[in-house]
Amino acid sequence: MTAPERADLTTLAADLGADVQFDRPLAELTTWRIGGPADVVLQPHTRAALRAAVAWCRDRHWPCRLLGNGSNLLAPDDGVAGVVVHLANQMAEARWDGTRLDADAGCFLPKLAREAADRGLSGLECVVGVPGTVGGGCVTNAGIPSGTLGDVLLDVDVLLPDGSVRRLTVDEMALGHRESVLRHEPWLALGARFDLRPDEPQAVRARLSEHLAYRRRTQPLSLPSCGSVFRRPAAGFPGALVEAAGCKGLRRGEAQVSELHANWIVNLGAARAADVLWLIDTVRERVRAQSGVELVLEVQIWSADR
Repeated sequence: MTAPERADLTTLAADLGADVQFDRPLAELTTWRIGGPADVVLQPHTRAALRAAVAWCRDRHWPCRLLGNGSNLLAPDDGVAGVVVHLANQMAEARWDGTRLDADAGCFLPKLAREAADRGLSGLECVVGVPGTVGGGCVTNAGIPSGTLGDVLLDVDVLLPDGSVRRLTVDEMALGHRESVLRHEPWLALGARFDLRPDEPQAVRARLSEHLAYRRRTQPLSLPSCGSVFRRPAAGFPGALVEAAGCKGLRRGEAQVSELHANWIVNLGAARAADVLWLIDTVRERVRAQSGVELVLEVQIWSADR
């Protein structure tokens, strides 16, 4: 990136009331703690600033990617070209009105779940242990087997490639297991509205505690990871399939298939994206050979595009 381009971006960020950083390692912004530098990391604080930043990139044919909390993402070792718009805890305003919640895409899901409990509102217990944002949660229909965001979702505001904003109803979101229309269209989530259910705060908090206790018992939360690597197939569970194929504990460099939960790949300290990709390919090949199941990725993999 040239000095004039950096100056132009710095001016843009100042005009938008956004923060801008150059050559920031994506390892600092992803829960796997993996990833080389992004040319630009731009952090807008409002929906208007996000729209302006995306328009700026579009007009100049710059690559532009949206990043929430980085909890479902593998970033490349060489980093990425263009602008990464980072929303987690940046564009994060939540507006409460009775049982209704209108939340920006950068709102942290566990924080919303706890605030809902304090307000005596139920429906977000399923995401108290999900280290992601509203935007990412809508893309993947985040949750647990007993409930997902889709159970309380009303609609989602999305930014279209031409710069216009469209409100998608929950039916138009085409939600499924770790699935939504946003996985297949070049639309960016700006925020979402939810309709929660009144309940006793103490009862809601008890369910939050139960969900968190279960996660601590069954998932390797003490090590950096992306959470589940593979989606649940039509029959069986990916962790069981990976373990049956003899891959539990499999290691490459500092990346390892977790010995606690075989559908997680953990970073033991200095894992590289190349190590994780080798494990993903090896696990899929061995599961296919052992059970005939083709595992589908839940994690998103970015390319460098340099």
